[in-house]
Amino acid sequence: MKPPLDVEAKGLKAYEQAGAFERIRSWRLPLRYFLVSLVPVVNGIGMWRINYQILATLNFLTALFFALASWFHWKKLRARYTENLRLLAELKGKYGDQLPWIEVENHFAALEQLKRDLAEENEDGI
Repeated sequence: MKPPLDVEAKGLKAYEQAGAFERIRSWRLPLRYFLVSLVPVVNGIGMWRINYQILATLNFLTALFFALASWFHWKKLRARYTENLRLLAELKGKYGDQLPWIEVENHFAALEQLKRDLAEENEDGI
């Protein structure tokens, strides 16, 4: 049974969001969070050294704000990722291989298997 278009669109959006989060969560997103918080800290240290204590304090508070905002953003992205995985599992259980992203994954898995089989034949034939 083919899924309705709105269900398919929701599933594709969830699939893309889950894949994007899996790609950026390893190092890109934490590095971005760190660098965004590091810039005001470095600026605050510079302000402190040239005796602008109020500006230094404001920079340190800004860094704290950025760190907290990054932490809450990370939590929100993780919650959305979990929700997307739950939706994808639910759709896969209901519609199985009729979903377009499952068809694509199966196609790529078959291509990889074909590549492995050809590599084994080439090794045996040599």
